[in-house]
Amino acid sequence: MDKDKKENKKQEIEEKDNKVQETNPSETLKPDTKSKKDKKKKEKPKTEIEILKDKVKKLEKQVAEEKNKFAFLQAELENTRKHYIRQQEAAKKRTKINTITSFTPLIDSFELAFKSNEKLLENNNEKCQIETFVDGFEKLYENLKTIFDKYGVKPIEETNIPSDYRQHEVILRTINDELPEDTVLQIVHKGYKMNGEVIRPAKVVVSKKTPIVLPPEPISDSDNGEEKNLEEVKKPEGEKQIPFE
Repeated sequence: MDKDKKENKKQEIEEKDNKVQETNPSETLKPDTKSKKDKKKKEKPKTEIEILKDKVKKLEKQVAEEKNKFAFLQAELENTRKHYIRQQEAAKKRTKINTITSFTPLIDSFELAFKSNEKLLENNNEKCQIETFVDGFEKLYENLKTIFDKYGVKPIEETNIPSDYRQHEVILRTINDELPEDTVLQIVHKGYKMNGEVIRPAKVVVSKKTPIVLPPEPISDSDNGEEKNLEEVKKPEGEKQIPFE
């Protein structure tokens, strides 16, 4: 019995020791304190140099982005400029083509006139030859007028109007007292306007008034005396002077 009691006591004591070891605060708190220390080490405040380095990195990133944007805009601007130049060149080319095409009927008329002239020369018919040439030139003139109308070209050919330096070039003035001065009397070479804008001024003759000629003033005796005295002064030395009586 005594042995059994002793063994029971030993077991109780061992069980108590195990419970104490399990509930020992020093051992259980050790891992928590280590984790807190690690966190404190990790959460140390950054130094000024580290803060500045971070700012520099951000700014470098922004600069790189702005450079990319600028390069894109520059390329787009260059493409727009080239496109505009191509459009201008194409427009000029179209204008030249349209202008030259408008004059092709004149070439056709000239060629027809030359061919008909050759036939008339073969037949020795001079009268028909002259008439054909006149008709041919009349057709050429009508074709030219049609081309001018197409481009909005109008002649400056009106007379008996006041001359205008913007559309008239005066090459001669002639006396005409019946009309106001600087009135257009004659068109020597027609001028032309294109859509209301003068592209060549007309060469014109304009009027002017007859100039008024004043009669000469009578010469008095005192003036004659002064002239004689001047003549005496101008005579070279050595010549005898005739005294006045």
